[in-house]
Amino acid sequence: MRPSLLRSAEKPLRLGGKSILLSPHALLAGSLLTLVIALLFIFSLTQGELPLTLSDVYDQLTHVQASASLSQTLFWQMRLPRSVVAIVAGGVLGAAGAVMQSTTRNGLADPSLLGIKEAACVVVWIELLFFPTLSPLWRPISAIVAGLLVTGIVMLLARGTSSSRFILIGIGISWGLNALLGVILTTLDPKQAQQLMLWMAGSLQQATLDTTQLMLIIALPIFVFLLYSCRASTILQLGDATATSLGINPLPINRLRVIGAVILTALTVSTVGSIGFIGLMAPHLTRRIVSGGQSYLLCGSALVGALLLLLADCVGRLAFAPTQLPAGIIVALLGGPFLFILLWKRATRR
Repeated sequence: MRPSLLRSAEKPLRLGGKSILLSPHALLAGSLLTLVIALLFIFSLTQGELPLTLSDVYDQLTHVQASASLSQTLFWQMRLPRSVVAIVAGGVLGAAGAVMQSTTRNGLADPSLLGIKEAACVVVWIELLFFPTLSPLWRPISAIVAGLLVTGIVMLLARGTSSSRFILIGIGISWGLNALLGVILTTLDPKQAQQLMLWMAGSLQQATLDTTQLMLIIALPIFVFLLYSCRASTILQLGDATATSLGINPLPINRLRVIGAVILTALTVSTVGSIGFIGLMAPHLTRRIVSGGQSYLLCGSALVGALLLLLADCVGRLAFAPTQLPAGIIVALLGGPFLFILLWKRATRR
């Protein structure tokens, strides 16, 4: 692994009578990423089929109008939910990818390559088609259960095998589930098929502030737990024997972290559809920016993931305007070559 651009040598930061260890370089990198995300977020609010000026955005955020104007409807029902959910979903997928890669010690362990999102898609599709009266609250629950089931199958089949076989098993299950999705599609009328295909492509157009709020309510506690477990995970990177000698039991920690990553991935699929490769790219890009323990990787991957998905959504809106491409397609156009480069580098090292 190449050295990162910023070294994360930790220094004590005193807060009152206590001190915590922080990396100034990692803090700088995080601040810069946050600034870029904020600027891109503001830019995204102004762009679309009907552009808004910065003055329009400011007026919508600071003034409540008595009657709903076109700009008000456009801002609150389309632009703002879409940009917010891009940041939240991208951050969630980036964090999930970092956890999967560190826990399995496999740089190719992306939730989109292990069948998790396809399993979540299958159950969400079944709910939408055959149980349309069910509360939307059931979607994340059923998606999470399906994701956990597929993850358990992959890890059981790949137990004691190489990392390449682990990925191949996940890809095989993904293909099988994709075939099942194809069978479901053939039974639908054209209108239903078009709606579900748009959802499968990872479109953020149907995002609402309510669904984003639900995602945050579920994702935030899980992210806090994953962040809390980062210290133990950093020690686990030294090997199970070393971790055991230091009083850390690897099995329950790894299982809980994988469960957390699966929940985050399935939650995103149930909210915005199938978006792949964010969990693969974000951790690798983060390692190029800042080095250090698992806490830096987790937080950095969340920021990079948020930036990637928000950028992909902006490109999808503007590249072929007035036609808009789903963000998932733009991410896939980047993620495919990225995966090829990773595989090629692994092959050349042997």
